[in-house]
Amino acid sequence: MMESSGSGIGLIIILILFGILAIAGFVYLIMALIDMWKAYSRNQDQTALLFFIISIIGIFISGSLISLILAIVFYWNRARRKSWMGIGLIIASIVLTIIGIIVFIQFGYDMNNFENMNFDDPMMDQDYDY
Repeated sequence: MMESSGSGIGLIIILILFGILAIAGFVYLIMALIDMWKAYSRNQDQTALLFFIISIIGIFISGSLISLILAIVFYWNRARRKSWMGIGLIIASIVLTIIGIIVFIQFGYDMNNFENMNFDDPMMDQDYDY
Protein backbone atom coordinates (compact mmCIF):
# COMPACT_ATOMS: atom_id res chain seq x y z
CA MET A 1 0.00 0.00 0.00
CA MET A 2 2.27 2.82 1.20
CA GLU A 3 5.46 3.38 3.09
CA SER A 4 5.46 4.58 6.68
CA SER A 5 7.44 7.62 5.54
CA GLY A 6 4.77 8.58 2.99
CA SER A 7 2.79 11.75 2.95
CA GLY A 8 -0.31 10.23 4.52
CA ILE A 9 -2.47 10.25 1.40
CA GLY A 10 -3.76 6.77 2.26
CA LEU A 11 -4.91 8.00 5.65
CA ILE A 12 -6.64 10.98 4.07
CA ILE A 13 -8.40 8.73 1.55
CA ILE A 14 -9.57 6.41 4.36
CA LEU A 15 -10.92 9.39 6.32
CA ILE A 16 -12.76 10.72 3.27
CA LEU A 17 -14.26 7.28 2.60
CA PHE A 18 -15.33 7.03 6.26
CA GLY A 19 -17.03 10.42 5.91
CA ILE A 20 -18.84 9.37 2.73
CA LEU A 21 -19.90 6.11 4.38
CA ALA A 22 -21.14 7.97 7.46
CA ILE A 23 -23.23 10.35 5.35
CA ALA A 24 -24.65 7.44 3.32
CA GLY A 25 -25.52 5.58 6.54
CA PHE A 26 -27.18 8.68 7.99
CA VAL A 27 -29.26 9.20 4.84
CA TYR A 28 -30.22 5.49 4.86
CA LEU A 29 -31.35 5.72 8.48
CA ILE A 30 -33.38 8.88 7.91
CA MET A 31 -34.97 7.28 4.85
CA ALA A 32 -35.80 4.14 6.88
CA LEU A 33 -37.28 6.16 9.74
CA ILE A 34 -39.49 8.10 7.33
CA ASP A 35 -40.63 4.86 5.68
CA MET A 36 -41.35 3.29 9.07
CA TRP A 37 -43.45 6.27 10.10
CA LYS A 38 -45.31 6.24 6.76
CA ALA A 39 -46.03 2.51 7.15
CA TYR A 40 -47.42 3.13 10.61
CA SER A 41 -49.50 6.16 9.68
CA ARG A 42 -50.89 4.53 6.52
CA ASN A 43 -51.75 1.04 7.81
CA GLN A 44 -51.56 1.44 11.60
CA ASP A 45 -48.83 -1.23 11.44
CA GLN A 46 -47.75 -1.75 15.05
CA THR A 47 -44.53 -3.49 13.98
CA ALA A 48 -43.46 -0.44 12.00
CA LEU A 49 -44.15 1.76 15.02
CA LEU A 50 -42.12 -0.57 17.24
CA PHE A 51 -39.23 -0.53 14.74
CA PHE A 52 -39.47 3.27 14.59
CA ILE A 53 -39.30 3.69 18.37
CA ILE A 54 -36.51 1.15 18.85
CA SER A 55 -34.55 2.69 15.95
CA ILE A 56 -34.68 6.15 17.50
CA ILE A 57 -33.61 4.76 20.88
CA GLY A 58 -30.94 2.64 19.16
CA ILE A 59 -29.39 5.67 17.50
CA PHE A 60 -28.55 7.06 20.93
CA ILE A 61 -27.57 3.76 22.56
CA SER A 62 -25.44 1.95 20.00
CA GLY A 63 -24.38 4.60 17.55
CA SER A 64 -26.95 3.51 14.93
CA LEU A 65 -25.89 -0.14 14.57
CA ILE A 66 -29.19 -1.37 16.03
CA SER A 67 -31.05 1.07 13.79
CA LEU A 68 -29.27 -0.18 10.68
CA ILE A 69 -30.11 -3.78 11.52
CA LEU A 70 -33.75 -2.88 12.23
CA ALA A 71 -33.94 -0.97 8.93
CA ILE A 72 -32.66 -4.06 7.10
CA VAL A 73 -35.29 -6.22 8.82
CA PHE A 74 -38.00 -3.63 8.11
CA TYR A 75 -37.14 -3.46 4.42
CA TRP A 76 -36.67 -7.24 3.97
CA ASN A 77 -40.21 -8.01 2.79
CA ARG A 78 -41.11 -4.49 1.69
CA ALA A 79 -38.24 -3.32 -0.52
CA ARG A 80 -35.54 -5.91 -1.04
CA ARG A 81 -33.22 -3.46 -2.83
CA LYS A 82 -33.16 -1.13 0.19
CA SER A 83 -32.48 -4.11 2.42
CA TRP A 84 -29.48 -5.12 0.33
CA MET A 85 -28.32 -1.50 0.39
CA GLY A 86 -28.25 -1.64 4.21
CA ILE A 87 -26.33 -4.92 4.15
CA GLY A 88 -23.88 -3.32 1.73
CA LEU A 89 -23.39 -0.36 4.10
CA ILE A 90 -22.57 -2.68 6.99
CA ILE A 91 -20.16 -4.77 4.89
CA ALA A 92 -18.52 -1.62 3.49
CA SER A 93 -18.01 -0.24 7.00
CA ILE A 94 -16.40 -3.50 8.17
CA VAL A 95 -14.09 -3.63 5.14
CA LEU A 96 -13.18 0.06 5.48
CA THR A 97 -12.42 -0.42 9.18
CA ILE A 98 -10.07 -3.31 8.41
CA ILE A 99 -8.32 -1.25 5.72
CA GLY A 100 -8.08 1.69 8.15
CA ILE A 101 -6.44 -0.53 10.77
CA ILE A 102 -3.94 -1.75 8.18
CA VAL A 103 -3.12 1.86 7.21
CA PHE A 104 -2.64 2.81 10.88
CA ILE A 105 -0.32 -0.16 11.41
CA GLN A 106 1.70 0.82 8.35
CA PHE A 107 2.17 4.32 9.78
CA GLY A 108 3.57 2.78 12.94
CA TYR A 109 0.56 3.52 15.13
CA ASP A 110 1.11 1.24 18.12
CA MET A 111 -0.70 1.84 21.39
CA ASN A 112 1.17 -1.04 23.01
CA ASN A 113 4.46 0.84 22.75
CA PHE A 114 4.59 2.52 26.15
CA GLU A 115 8.29 3.37 25.88
CA ASN A 116 7.65 6.41 23.68
CA MET A 117 4.87 7.83 25.82
CA ASN A 118 5.69 10.80 28.00
CA PHE A 119 3.58 10.54 31.13
CA ASP A 120 5.06 13.72 32.63
CA ASP A 121 3.50 15.90 29.96
CA PRO A 122 0.08 17.15 31.09
CA MET A 123 -1.95 16.65 27.91
CA MET A 124 -5.15 18.52 28.66
CA ASP A 125 -4.36 19.60 32.22
CA GLN A 126 -2.50 22.85 31.68
CA ASP A 127 -4.82 24.70 34.05
CA TYR A 128 -4.10 22.50 37.07
CA ASP A 129 -1.08 22.67 39.36
CA TYR A 130 -0.06 19.24 40.52
